Amino acid sequence: MSAPAPYVSRVSFESVHPKTLAVYCSDGRFTEAVEDLAHHLGHPRIDTMTIPGGPALLNRWASDYLESAGFTKAASFLIEGHHIEDVLLLAHAGCGYYHAKHSALGPDIAVEQQLKDLHFGAKELQTAYPHLRIHLFYVRAKGQTVEFEPIPRES
Repeated sequence: MSAPAPYVSRVSFESVHPKTLAVYCSDGRFTEAVEDLAHHLGHPRIDTMTIPGGPALLNRWASDYLESAGFTKAASFLIEGHHIEDVLLLAHAGCGYYHAKHSALGPDIAVEQQLKDLHFGAKELQTAYPHLRIHLFYVRAKGQTVEFEPIPRES
């Protein structure tokens, strides 16, 4: 029995790294919509960091310290190594990560924590990398569409 032939993607390889990093939850229902948002904002390609909770792991005080340290180290690697200029931090409604951590406190507390985590992550990244343009979004499914609500940065 011979090995199957390799699959060759129709997508061309680009040798230059993207200048935008999107950090969001690994919930695959939002993947294509996040890429669409990036295109809408003028970013033809993005580097991604996707893990349950997404930007929550940039907050070492609210997430597991070891997970946060590893996630932050990976973000630094991409920002420095790929010369990232823009970062999109996204949290989404109904996130299972937040449900698992905060369900006993109710859905409003989970959303409140998500927004705190977005702001905390933005502040940490901005402190470490002052050149970054950081954009925050809260994402909601609206029927068959996905809505990205821009979240103003705290001063």
